[in-house]
Amino acid sequence: MWSRMAGRPRLRDLVVCLAFLALGLVLYAADLTVIGGNSGSPFDMPRWLALITLAAACAVQSMRSTEPGLSFALCLVVVGVDVALAQSISVWLVLSDVAYAVALYAGRRTVHVMYATVGAITVLAVASVLAVDGSWRSVLLILLWLLALVISPIGYGRAIAEHRLAAQSERERSLAVAQLAARDRADAVADERRRLARDLHDIVAGHLSGIALQSAAALRAGPGSPITAEVLASVRSNSVEALGEMRTMIEVLGGVDAETGTDGEQEQSRRTASLRRLDRLVTTARTAGSPVTITGSAPPALPPSVDVCAYRIVAEALTNAARHAPAQPISVSLDATGTDLAVTVRNPLTGGDHPADTGRPSHGLVNMALRAESVGGRCSGGPQGDWWVVDASLPLRSDGTPVDHTPGVDAPGVSR
Repeated sequence: MWSRMAGRPRLRDLVVCLAFLALGLVLYAADLTVIGGNSGSPFDMPRWLALITLAAACAVQSMRSTEPGLSFALCLVVVGVDVALAQSISVWLVLSDVAYAVALYAGRRTVHVMYATVGAITVLAVASVLAVDGSWRSVLLILLWLLALVISPIGYGRAIAEHRLAAQSERERSLAVAQLAARDRADAVADERRRLARDLHDIVAGHLSGIALQSAAALRAGPGSPITAEVLASVRSNSVEALGEMRTMIEVLGGVDAETGTDGEQEQSRRTASLRRLDRLVTTARTAGSPVTITGSAPPALPPSVDVCAYRIVAEALTNAARHAPAQPISVSLDATGTDLAVTVRNPLTGGDHPADTGRPSHGLVNMALRAESVGGRCSGGPQGDWWVVDASLPLRSDGTPVDHTPGVDAPGVSR
C-alpha cells in the first residue's frame, strides 16, 4: 500500500500530516502538549490554542514533498507563533518532519538556505537564553532540543537523498554498460557477418568463376576435342571441392566443433584450403587456358590462419587473372624468408577491364586485403607497368603465430 502511495506525493503527504495530527491529538488528550509540563504559555493563553497551531502546522506539512521550501518557511512561522502562545510539543514534531522532507526532496540551493536558517535560529536562541537568565544549563537544553528535533532529521534526510543519488547513478551506469555490451554484441555480429560474406565469396564465387572459365574453354574446344574431357573432369573436381568447403562451413556454423573455437575453424578450413593443395588452383587455371608457373614454396610448419589466408589470396588472384587476362601467362611467387611470407601473383594487362578502370573497390581486392589484415599482414593489387600485380605480405612470429591485428571494415564493390 505504501509503495503505491510513494508514486503519488500529494496522497502520501496527506497521510503523513493526518498521522501527525492524530499524534498531536493523542498528546493533547494525555495532557502532554505543553513543553516542560503544564506551565502554560507566558501570556496565560487558553490551552486549546495548541490545537489551532497544530492544525496550521499539519496544513503546512501537507506540502512537504511537493513544495518543501515553502512548507519549511511557513512551518517556521507557525512554530514561532506557537512558541509565543502555546509552546506545544506536537508542532515541533511537525517541524522535525518538514525539515527531514526538505533535506530529502528539495534541491541543493533550498537545502543550503535551510542550513543557514537553522544556524541563525540556533544562534538567536542561544543568545536569547543567555540574555534572559545566563544559564549554560538552559543553553545546553536548547541545543539538545534543536539537535533532536531539527538537526538530526536534516542529517537523516540528506543521508537518504545521497543514497538515492548514488543508486540512480549506479542505475545509469548499469544502463550505459548494458548499452555498450549490446553495441559490442551488434559489432561482433556485424564482424561475423562480414567474415562469413568473405568466406562465401571465396568459396562460391571462386569455384563458380573457375567452373565458368573452364566451361567456356570446353565450349571453345568443341565436343570432340581431347581438352574437353580434361576440362569436364576439372569442372567436376571443382564442384566437389566447392561442396566440401560449403559442408565444412555449415558444420562450423552448426556447432559441430564448437569447443575448438577459432583454431578449430581454421583447421576445418585447412582441410580444403591450404597451400599444400595449391595444385588444384593451378589445374583449374590451366584447364581454363591460362598457363601458370609457381616459384618458391611455403614453409612446412605454416600456422593454419596464415595458410588459409595465403591460399584464399592466391585463389582469388588466379581467378581474377584468368577472367580478365584469358590465355595469358600467370606467375605465382612464394617467399618465406625471415618472418614474412610474401605472396605475389602477376599477369599481363591485356587492355581489358580491371578494378582500376571502374573507380571503385572490388569485393575480390577488398576481401584479399581484409584477409591479410586478419593475420596482421597486408595485401594490395593494381597495375605496375604492363602487369597486374597482387602483392601480399603475411608476417609471422618466431613461434609461428600470427601477429596481433585489428580487423578492417568491409567495403562494397564489384568482383574483379
